[in-house]
Amino acid sequence: MDQIYIIEGNAKDWREAIWITSEELQRHGCVTDDFYYSCIKREEEFPTGLTENCPVAIPHTTKEKVKKQAICVLRLQKAIKFHRMDDPEQEVDVNLVFNLALKDNHQHVTFIARIINLLKNPDAIRQLKELSASQLTEHLYNHIFL
Repeated sequence: MDQIYIIEGNAKDWREAIWITSEELQRHGCVTDDFYYSCIKREEEFPTGLTENCPVAIPHTTKEKVKKQAICVLRLQKAIKFHRMDDPEQEVDVNLVFNLALKDNHQHVTFIARIINLLKNPDAIRQLKELSASQLTEHLYNHIFL
């Protein structure tokens, strides 16, 4: 079964945010020991920050690093910078980090598209910040996995 894990807290930079989410995924047996390093390498080559209107980053790596499919969401109390997906020279302040651990490399595009579609709703960012962790888990599960 696909899982969503929610973490609330802080990170000093994008690397630490990926570390926090990777550790949570590893703690639940979802990813390999080198998942974090693989996410970092991919993020350096292909940044995943969205735009100012959508302060979200979606780091991920290949299926070889995934044991069980899951998503870990880090809801940050203070924004950190990620490089933008559409313009890697630019940075965006990010409040939500969705670290994807997916077993099918092609699903990354589908899940990223579902996340972006969810966030097109003007109230979506506010909702994602204000929902309780359990409400957020249910909300995301219904919009991303179903």
